[in-house]
Amino acid sequence: MFGDSSQRSRTPVDRRSVLKTLGGGIAATGLAGCLGGGGGGSTDTLRYLGWGGNTQDAAATAFEYWTEESGVEVEHQSAGGDSEFLSIIRENPGEIDLFMPTSFGVYTARQEDLLADINYDDLPNYQENIQQDWADRPYIDGDAVFRDALTQGYAYNTEETDREMSTWDDIKADEFEDSLGLRDQATSRVTNAAASLGMNINDVPGNSDAVEQVRQELGEQHENTFGYWGAGAESIRWLREGTATVAETWGGRTRALQEEGYEEIEYVIPEGGTSTITEDWAIPASSENQDLVHDLLNHVFQRDIIVELSDNVGYPVPVQDPPEVIRNLPDYTESPDDLMWVDWGTVDPAVSDWQQLFQEVKQG
Repeated sequence: MFGDSSQRSRTPVDRRSVLKTLGGGIAATGLAGCLGGGGGGSTDTLRYLGWGGNTQDAAATAFEYWTEESGVEVEHQSAGGDSEFLSIIRENPGEIDLFMPTSFGVYTARQEDLLADINYDDLPNYQENIQQDWADRPYIDGDAVFRDALTQGYAYNTEETDREMSTWDDIKADEFEDSLGLRDQATSRVTNAAASLGMNINDVPGNSDAVEQVRQELGEQHENTFGYWGAGAESIRWLREGTATVAETWGGRTRALQEEGYEEIEYVIPEGGTSTITEDWAIPASSENQDLVHDLLNHVFQRDIIVELSDNVGYPVPVQDPPEVIRNLPDYTESPDDLMWVDWGTVDPAVSDWQQLFQEVKQG
């Protein structure tokens, strides 16, 4: 199911009441320039909070089509992720109309009642064009829409090895000693170690035997590791410069590297799955423009617009019968069952322990 379409009744948008022509286009503004100015109830402007960079640019292009049709401008603000998003929404009620949390952000915001209900009946394009098994991810519970998944597998230089890379075990091969770069983030590392062992990450918390097996796996992967990266750009720099033959990274970043001309770099979603980051859309409960946001989202999920967005952002939006441009994206996979999905209600209480475990592994 796409959610409970009877959650609330909402008044349809009267376009004539908001058709104030603003010259079309998207207004990209800084955070400080938007917050605190005019309130969130304006019917000629929506305020969007996203990740910045290419992700923000792709959304801006998609939103511009709606602006041209509705006359409602979208002002863009960016922040560094879930923690900053939720801080901004808490401290500036009514100033944000739409934002892009991950699954963890959805989980956290829900605990604080920061999310508005989504009326999926008002999103027929979403229901028609997005594959239901992706839209029905367990963490989505009537207050978010799924957009795309970013997988954190690994990329490798095909000119530096004859090995056919397909598993997490492959990165432990002796030939990669001191040429393996991994991510410096405990939860994703534990998740990928569990995937390597054929475990479901949600079965690890509270299971001392599973935790010990994960510890051993992290240690074995550590043996080849020359460094841990904190920013994704660093993993790509290692691959570009040849510092790493294999680097844990995201498919979208690998695609950007290939487009630079590094076609010898290939991306792998290992057998058993991989840590997954989602990009979702959600509406703050404090927004006074929820009807308009539904109208915007429904417009964006038209097939041609959402396929273009997927291509622009470099991550696969799971549309029905995906075209080649989506199937060719490095992160593309046929089924969400190919990936590892974290149940944050189960995992979050264990994260501090995993951080300690990870530090111990890195220290040898």
